[in-house]
Amino acid sequence: MTEIHRKKPNLADDLLDSLGSGVTPIKRPRQSINNSLQSSASKTPNHNRHSNQNSSSKLATSSPQIPSSSSPPHSSSSTTPAISRSNSSQAAPVIPFLLRPSPLALLESLNVHLPLPPSSSTTGTTPRVKLSSTIAPKDYDYRYMFEKMSERADVLDRQIDDAAVVLKEYYGIDEFGDPSVQSQEDIIAIGRLCSETDLAPKLTETSTWLEPSRFLGGGARVLLQFESGMAVRGAPVGSAGCGMFNGCIVGVRGRNGGGKLFSVNEVLMLPPLDATYSRPSDLLSQQYGTSTRQLSGAPMQLVVACGPFTVDSNLSYEPLTALLNLASKEKPDLLLLIGPFVDADHPLIKSGDVTQTPAQIFKENFTKGLNKLVGESPRTNVMMIPHGRELVSHHVAYPQGPLSRDDELGFLPKAIKFLPNPATFSVNEVGISLTSLDVLFHIRNQEFFRKAIEVGVPEGEEADPNAKDVMSRTCRHLLRQRSFYPIFPAPLASSKGIDNVNLDVTHNDLVKMKPNGADIVILPSLLKHFTKIVDSTIMINPSFLTKGNSPGTFARLTIHPMEKDELERRVTDEEEPDEVIEHRVWDRCRVDIVKI
Repeated sequence: MTEIHRKKPNLADDLLDSLGSGVTPIKRPRQSINNSLQSSASKTPNHNRHSNQNSSSKLATSSPQIPSSSSPPHSSSSTTPAISRSNSSQAAPVIPFLLRPSPLALLESLNVHLPLPPSSSTTGTTPRVKLSSTIAPKDYDYRYMFEKMSERADVLDRQIDDAAVVLKEYYGIDEFGDPSVQSQEDIIAIGRLCSETDLAPKLTETSTWLEPSRFLGGGARVLLQFESGMAVRGAPVGSAGCGMFNGCIVGVRGRNGGGKLFSVNEVLMLPPLDATYSRPSDLLSQQYGTSTRQLSGAPMQLVVACGPFTVDSNLSYEPLTALLNLASKEKPDLLLLIGPFVDADHPLIKSGDVTQTPAQIFKENFTKGLNKLVGESPRTNVMMIPHGRELVSHHVAYPQGPLSRDDELGFLPKAIKFLPNPATFSVNEVGISLTSLDVLFHIRNQEFFRKAIEVGVPEGEEADPNAKDVMSRTCRHLLRQRSFYPIFPAPLASSKGIDNVNLDVTHNDLVKMKPNGADIVILPSLLKHFTKIVDSTIMINPSFLTKGNSPGTFARLTIHPMEKDELERRVTDEEEPDEVIEHRVWDRCRVDIVKI
């Protein structure tokens, strides 16, 4: 099947003075298509995805095979949120965490045919991977609540204008028209979808408006009327329609015949991101080299966990302790911890039934535990990303700056790194993007799906296996919109599980995804855990380490190296020596969702 070609993020060695330079990324232009729109927009690669229905097996690093036991089946398209913190403690009697059933049970796997790391891979005391990023912490040191209306308007317009450049290049569009101007001929316009008022919860068939930029359409909103035979171009083959939400930027073809509304006969979706590439010589050195920060042919290991890190009934942080003990035993190359670390919504903290400050709670549990981990597993790097409910963070707006290395949090070695929210970095050649904000739940709560006829599909093109999967479509919105939070305006907090989003619009550049894409995107959410391949990108929802008073889940990634013979052949190729090649991480990465 034809793969989507994206480019690798331009990652540098300036992450908090401790991230070294990784593989130098190679930029390659996106394949464009002409006015006849002959090319399909997306194709999800074939992959072996396995969801264990019976699995209470422990993830022993010495065995590639995982036995099974009892666990309910998991639906890949489930959008049922996990038990909320507000009522979970009343749903069932509290079972002590240490007496939890089936610890380390395997709940779901992606690429299960790939083996787990052998026991020999847990030896060694020096780091095996290089970490790099273009993150500049000073960019997040901004004052919030000082936005000017003119600045917000400029940023919102620039989002549309930037998307217009992408759409124009990909579809070969000559020019965009003004949808608010009366016309008897079809035009192509681009803008942001919105409701009639900012208080409207979601779009509907009869209340969807298009807001162009001031440069492309005078900024005047116009009501959209979707024709009965409306078509969609650029959607995955087999989707039979397109999803829309407040803030979604799309192109539309149609006309404004009476001057009051724009009749839409075709929707043009934004194209996928470009693939990630590196030179074979760089990959060969990092994956098969035997020096420091080289893998010697062994798989790369990552563990990802998202807070809350303690159950509702106490602040003893037993789930965190269990996770750190596992990391000390398995010695992953990277432990990725996503907040909240000290949760403002914890029942004991909200009621004031605590005797320690947030900094003391952090120091007692995280500082001591992480120092012990780094001492027992020197090769493990730790990254920490804050959350909007974080009590030990001085930054409450989104995008959110990293935690500060304050004395009150205690001493943390250089192996423990603080990243902002959202963040993009690389581990060797593998580009990783993530945010702690539950954007998946927000989009699912607001999305409006409109059936449409697929056009522009090349003859013989096979259907995307995830085309009609709800969660795959939700993840695809983020990738195509090129933003960690494409919704605008941000929804108000509600009892459905939506947190307040203190969105700082003027710093939108820090929320945008890199134009070159990422190999792995991590999106913790209230929605049921999953791992999927969308537009050649691995999308992971590890869920939370605790769910009320119940144990939650975390994700474990095993990234295998590419074939050594193939890399060596490409390095010495006579026609194109050391020509860049695609990473294809989706084909060599095993992801396990594991119960803590």
